[in-house]
Amino acid sequence: MKAIVQVSLWGVLAVMMGCALVTPNETLYLRSALDRATQEEVKQRLGPPWRTTVTPAGESVWVYEVREQDPGCCWTSRGLWCDEYVLTFDNRAVLRRWTHESQFHGGEIMPTYCVTGRFRSES
Repeated sequence: MKAIVQVSLWGVLAVMMGCALVTPNETLYLRSALDRATQEEVKQRLGPPWRTTVTPAGESVWVYEVREQDPGCCWTSRGLWCDEYVLTFDNRAVLRRWTHESQFHGGEIMPTYCVTGRFRSES
C-alpha cells in the first residue's frame, strides 16, 4: 500500500512538472505583469493586439490571438491550436485582469474565430 501511495505521488509530481514545461510564454509573462505592467510594456513584449475596445467604465481591453498549426500524425487529425488572451487595463493603462482560453480546430487551418463563444466586440 505504501508503494502505491509513493508511486501516485511521483506521478502527480511528474504531471505537474510536465504542465509547467508547456506553459505558454505569453501566460508566464502575463502572470508576472499583472498589476504592474503598462500598455506600452505589454505591447513591447507581446506586440500589437489583434483587437482593442473600451468598456463603458473606461477600461481598455486588448485581445491577442496566438495560432499554432498542428500537423497531426497517424492517430490525430491535423488542425490549428488557437489561444486567446483578453487583457484589461485600468484608466491609468495598468494591466489589471487577463484571461486565457485555448481551442483546437481539428481539420481547420484558418478558422474565422479563435475560441468559440469568447471575446466579441463591435470595433
